[in-house]
Amino acid sequence: MKKTLRDKSRDELARNLNSLGIRADLAERGRAEEKIENSWYQRSLGIIDIPEGSARWINILKKDASKNSPPLWWVVLCIPDKRPVPNHHVVDIKTVRKRSFPLFGTVVDVTWKGSDHHTGLAEVLSNNETVKDLAKRIGTLVIRSYAKEFEGWTLQVDRRFEPTNQDWATIQRIADHILSSPRMF
Repeated sequence: MKKTLRDKSRDELARNLNSLGIRADLAERGRAEEKIENSWYQRSLGIIDIPEGSARWINILKKDASKNSPPLWWVVLCIPDKRPVPNHHVVDIKTVRKRSFPLFGTVVDVTWKGSDHHTGLAEVLSNNETVKDLAKRIGTLVIRSYAKEFEGWTLQVDRRFEPTNQDWATIQRIADHILSSPRMF
């Protein structure tokens, strides 16, 4: 009974990635990576391991529905990076979606805002048309650097999505930009 009632978002994303030819393995529950980006109001649905590419694992987070709000999901792609990142200069940038009409209009442009600490990521990603198209389609993207929980970066999407081959290639391109960014901060 419990197995039929559990949220299958992680299983569906792994199945979707495998159907695209991207090897995605469901990891055992209870790994330390489940705590990355996991706030007190969220719970992890588990990790998906990606053996190839820059994004090495995915954590699916969920906030359950309440009386006044629907359930929410986050997809967190983790990008390991062994280069040192100073703790006091955490990179934290996110997309800002500009609409043709406030709140209800279609998304016409996307820019990256936040603290990139001279990495140039905000500018590079704001000028990349494929990254803009991805953010227009799938939602707000957030990039953060980490030095304590693990060494690397997260790319967070604010909802569940089913990536296409083009979406996955763009995600890998974002990860490559992140890994090639300078560490002069």
